[in-house]
Amino acid sequence: MCGASLESGHRHVIDLEARRLMCTCRPCFLLFTHRGAAQGKLRSVSERYLRLPKVEVSDIPVGVAFFIREGDRVKAFYPSPAGATEANVSAEVWDEMVAAVPGIAAMEEQVEALLVSRNESWIVPVDACYELVGRIRRTWRGFDGGSEARREMDAFFSGLGAGMVQ
Repeated sequence: MCGASLESGHRHVIDLEARRLMCTCRPCFLLFTHRGAAQGKLRSVSERYLRLPKVEVSDIPVGVAFFIREGDRVKAFYPSPAGATEANVSAEVWDEMVAAVPGIAAMEEQVEALLVSRNESWIVPVDACYELVGRIRRTWRGFDGGSEARREMDAFFSGLGAGMVQ
């Protein structure tokens, strides 16, 4: 963002209008940690990893999905070999999820995501979800993804417990 060299564990700022992540040094990241920064166009991506009780979602057609709130709307994204496939989530489905696991309501809009798999649920920084998408795209083979893609997904979820996915 500013041209400073980046450390391996650098953070990201999201351009909310373009829906684009930008790599940042720590000082630039800190500039955009408040909602008023840059008139709301840029925001620092959350650094929070929070394990939740398992969220049951009957409408997930695949084993993993992540949900991002944007104002009154919620979008679901499904990692795939083609990238993140996007779908709208009805207000009723979202309200049922929040009623079942109230901690979801505290999720920060656009910079955090609800990540749900068949076995576990998390609130994570939105960039972690796109990292998962990249891992799946890079390793997917054949119709069902193959063993390498499943190993990558297992490694990703194992890393969540440490609050660091890399």
